[in-house]
Amino acid sequence: MASLLKLKMTATAPTTTAKPDVKRFFNTVPGGGYTGADHYDIPVANWVDDAGSPAGTLAVAETDNGYYTLFINGQLQEGGVVTTVTTTSATITFAENTTIEAGKVIALVVTNFDPETTAPDITG
Repeated sequence: MASLLKLKMTATAPTTTAKPDVKRFFNTVPGGGYTGADHYDIPVANWVDDAGSPAGTLAVAETDNGYYTLFINGQLQEGGVVTTVTTTSATITFAENTTIEAGKVIALVVTNFDPETTAPDITG
C-alpha cells in the first residue's frame, strides 16, 4: 500500500534593520555673505559638527545608500539646489546667481545607511 508523505515547514520572514548613520555640519556665512554666484565652495575648515567643534573632515553620502539634506537659514533647499560633498569641502550649486546673507546658518545633513538583514528561520 502506498502512503502519502506530508511535508510540514515553518518559516519566519527575514528582517531588515536600516541602521542610519547621521552626521550634521554647520556653517555660519561670514561677513560680506556669499554674494552673486551660482555656486559656493565651502572648505571643511569653515564647518563645525554637532558639538560645535571644527569638522576636520566632512562625511560623504554612500552611493546608493546615503543622501544629503541642505538647509539654509532653517529652510530646506529644493531639489534644484545641488550639493556636492568631498571630505575636504562642500559645494552648493544654484540654478542662477544667488546671495546668502552674512550670519545665516547653512546646515548640511549627511545620512548613510548600513542595512542588516537576518536570514529567515526555516524548520521542518
